[in-house]
Amino acid sequence: MSKKNKREEIDPELEPPLDPEVSPGGNVSEDALQEMARGAELEAAAGSLVQEIEKLSLELEQKKQEAEEASDKYRRSYADFENYRKRMQRDQVEFKKYANEQIALELLTVIDHLSLALKHSNEGGNSGEALVKGVEMVYKQFRDVLEKFGITTFKAEGEPFNPAMHEAMMQVETGDVPENRVVQVFQDGYLYHEKILRHAKVGVSKKPSASTGDTAVKQQEADKEDN
Repeated sequence: MSKKNKREEIDPELEPPLDPEVSPGGNVSEDALQEMARGAELEAAAGSLVQEIEKLSLELEQKKQEAEEASDKYRRSYADFENYRKRMQRDQVEFKKYANEQIALELLTVIDHLSLALKHSNEGGNSGEALVKGVEMVYKQFRDVLEKFGITTFKAEGEPFNPAMHEAMMQVETGDVPENRVVQVFQDGYLYHEKILRHAKVGVSKKPSASTGDTAVKQQEADKEDN
């Protein structure tokens, strides 16, 4: 076989097959162009999607870190609050326990003076008089201590009856004072600053009944006859 015939046999195999969508003249068909455009769009969309996923992944990691930091800050704040609450509870217990320390110290002085009064009353010739003076002194000092801490008595006798301040123990029939007045004090009432610490126990006046009035008149007439 000659060299010329050999080239003729080889050349047809070296030529690339024709694209069915490409015309013999080298022009690309419209369908091929549309397919290529769709492919380019899909490739661009895929690239954009990958970028968005990467962006969202970074934001997610950032949010996780922020959440961990916030959680850690919350735990520390809660621990600080619990420590503060426990410390306040201890302080309140201590305050309540020793709140009356100063008044207790003042009362010790009263006790000392009462002890001295009793001692002098036993040593003195007139023990009764010495004891009375000593007790009066201690009573006055005790009242002074109470007033120092805001504990004072309030006037009750002669005042209109007030259930917010007085506790009625009995009613006293009398025409000498208006009705519903305090005519007798059985136990003093006390204020703690402006608050009622203890109600005064009192007797309250009321108008005499008719039978009581008749009895009183008869008694007066009987007294006149005797005179």
